[in-house]
Amino acid sequence: MLINLRSPALIGAILVIPFMILELVNRRKFDEGFPFLLFGILWLMPVAFLLILMPLVRDLRAGNRILVNPINQLLRVVVLILIVWLWAGALIDQMPCFLGVPNCD
Repeated sequence: MLINLRSPALIGAILVIPFMILELVNRRKFDEGFPFLLFGILWLMPVAFLLILMPLVRDLRAGNRILVNPINQLLRVVVLILIVWLWAGALIDQMPCFLGVPNCD
């Protein structure tokens, strides 16, 4: 199980670290705390995405048909779309903050 968590955690970190660097560089002169919760959530969403996606891809590569369990597969795809939508929305909302715009909230 640990090996299955390692890759999604690493990919999530690779996706979030550039925005952390932007936050550190561009918001340094503002008297604000570092948004650990924001970056934790931004990291957790790709991890959850990949953990949901991995069994789906594994089933397809093993030759299992999508129509074997269509409700389960449809639910997974809906959750994946929701995660992408939330992650992109949070990123678009926080981009001015990452770029150093004052009063970006």
